[in-house]
Amino acid sequence: MASNGADHLNDIERKLIDNLRAGTYNTIDAGVKTTATAWVGGAGATNGDVTVFAQFPTTSETVYPCIVAEQAANGIETQYMGQRLTSGSSDAIGELYGVAFNLYIGVDKASVLNIGPNGATEPYKERRLLNYLMLNSANVLNDCDFSTVNAEIVERHFAGFQDIGYNPELETWNAISSMVIVFKNSR
Repeated sequence: MASNGADHLNDIERKLIDNLRAGTYNTIDAGVKTTATAWVGGAGATNGDVTVFAQFPTTSETVYPCIVAEQAANGIETQYMGQRLTSGSSDAIGELYGVAFNLYIGVDKASVLNIGPNGATEPYKERRLLNYLMLNSANVLNDCDFSTVNAEIVERHFAGFQDIGYNPELETWNAISSMVIVFKNSR
């Protein structure tokens, strides 16, 4: 970690989780860039329709539909020759550092979100709801604004969802994705 007390890994993880909980992403409305909120359903629905966990919940704490964000790996992406990197207007010692997250989406049989434009709603459930959550999670993650994080984000890679399907033992529809974020770690 940086000697200036920077907490890059936790700052980045917190930003991802906060963005997933808010469900906000950029969109275009009548030619103007606006912000949409994925987790607000139709008439009468509120934020909180999708529960986002920062770690795997216990069986009794699990609420569906849900997203679980799990830090899966971190480490040096690129070590600079001589450990010198340019950071703003001054030289620093450091490296490019990467952090990887696995994202799990779970939907059970009782999960329903009312989705629809212009106040009209239609219940999304089971596989259709899983598809909706996958696309909107990708939107939220790809539009995550790291400008308030105390780290210079160099690049990020969203791998898309895989292992999409139904688990008959748990009676849930599930999908797994991963995301890698690379940042300058100056010390």
